[in-house]
Amino acid sequence: MSIAIRPAVAGDGPILIAMVRELAVHHGFEESFVARPEDYERFLADPDALNGALIAEWNGEPAGCATWQRAYQTFLGRETLYLEDISVLPAFRRRGIATALLKAVARLAVERRAAAVGWLMMGWNSEARGLYEKLGATIYDGNSSCKLTGEALERLAR
Repeated sequence: MSIAIRPAVAGDGPILIAMVRELAVHHGFEESFVARPEDYERFLADPDALNGALIAEWNGEPAGCATWQRAYQTFLGRETLYLEDISVLPAFRRRGIATALLKAVARLAVERRAAAVGWLMMGWNSEARGLYEKLGATIYDGNSSCKLTGEALERLAR
């Protein structure tokens, strides 16, 4: 049994949608999931995109993905990568796929000379926390994720 990691390319939108939808369901955000394959296809086809995705395959079958975007950390004065999502389909969990995806993102960051890779973690996700700690990640307790959407975003923009 083998894991292969490859960059997502145009045509992989449906694969990414299936995996990220599964993540939304797992995290209890299914009602918020509105992305469509064509949304992903737009950034996959854009050679100047600020974001990207990797697909993990288990014996040639799509099993997981990581989506990332370029970011800039002002305190470091350098580019970083922000890991938006990492998802492994339920049938493929506990096979080292999440670790392989994180290693691939780390290699990408090092190749780009990025100062860091950062992401948010659901506070209740003790399994993910254990993996991230095992891989050497620093977890900052006390930080909160904030987001403006819908009417609040529109109102503030006025």
